[in-house]
Amino acid sequence: LLVTPTTTTTTSSTSKTSLSMSEQNENKSSLPVFLDPGTKGGAVVLSLLLFIIPIIGYNVAVGVFGVDEIEAGRDIGVGFTVFTMILWGASYIFRVATKDMTYAKQLKDYEDAVIAKRLEELDEDEVQALVEEIDRDQF
Repeated sequence: LLVTPTTTTTTSSTSKTSLSMSEQNENKSSLPVFLDPGTKGGAVVLSLLLFIIPIIGYNVAVGVFGVDEIEAGRDIGVGFTVFTMILWGASYIFRVATKDMTYAKQLKDYEDAVIAKRLEELDEDEVQALVEEIDRDQF
């Protein structure tokens, strides 16, 4: 989080210091909405692809390569199941390693809210002293 002090002047010519917080690292996906698995459209497209790909594989195996229908169905079913389980496990391990999980995000949001609330409760002089200390530490 980036905390920037802003000074506003009221009509009674007293100045107040407030802190505005903004996210520096917004996770914007470079994918279109219908391909981003984090959106409803992306989930629908991904589900359709995961439904259609084994059917196409089955038809190619039976029609083009002449594989027995029962063997092709069994092999494609087992292969697709194993592939998706490995893919799911890898994505889970990746999310755990990068702390990109719901609990970790909620905990960070909570901690940020607590810090923001504590900053709101400080007097103007204390906030100004903290801002000056941060500026000193940055240089």
